[in-house]
Amino acid sequence: GYGYYCVGRSDDAIVSIRRALVLSPGLVSAHYLLGASLLQKGDKDAALKATQEESSEPWRMIGLVTVYHAMGRRTESDLVLEQLIQKYGQDWPYNIAYTLAFRNEADRAFDWLNQAVQRKDTGVSEIPVNPLFANIHSDQRWLPFLRSIGDAPEQLDAIKFDVKLPQ
Repeated sequence: GYGYYCVGRSDDAIVSIRRALVLSPGLVSAHYLLGASLLQKGDKDAALKATQEESSEPWRMIGLVTVYHAMGRRTESDLVLEQLIQKYGQDWPYNIAYTLAFRNEADRAFDWLNQAVQRKDTGVSEIPVNPLFANIHSDQRWLPFLRSIGDAPEQLDAIKFDVKLPQ
């Protein structure tokens, strides 16, 4: 589901995530990802409902920041964002960065991206593919940042794979 979401195939993502929830109803972050996929598709009300069903508080908060913003509910988005930063800022800098990027807050997003790198946040590996960073792709800092972590397009294109499958 996450792979489909990253490449913009929201319908396929939704089907996969719903299937995963049938198999494992308590799957952490699945309702968040379902909400993100529904938001990507443009169904804000369904995205809000799915996000509110997320059992993990940080994942629910991350989703609510973006969904409320998309719905034009700025005050609620701001409130949840500040709570997210206060409670989980130390451990979730990558996630905070993409919520800020989605909200078109490039300066703050880059600050949090740098924190994510400094803190060795495991989400750093997902930066080039996470669609919530789309709003800062045109920022003059985007490509230099990707280069600094070894993920600029030309760096990724230079990687050669020589995979030999077992016969």
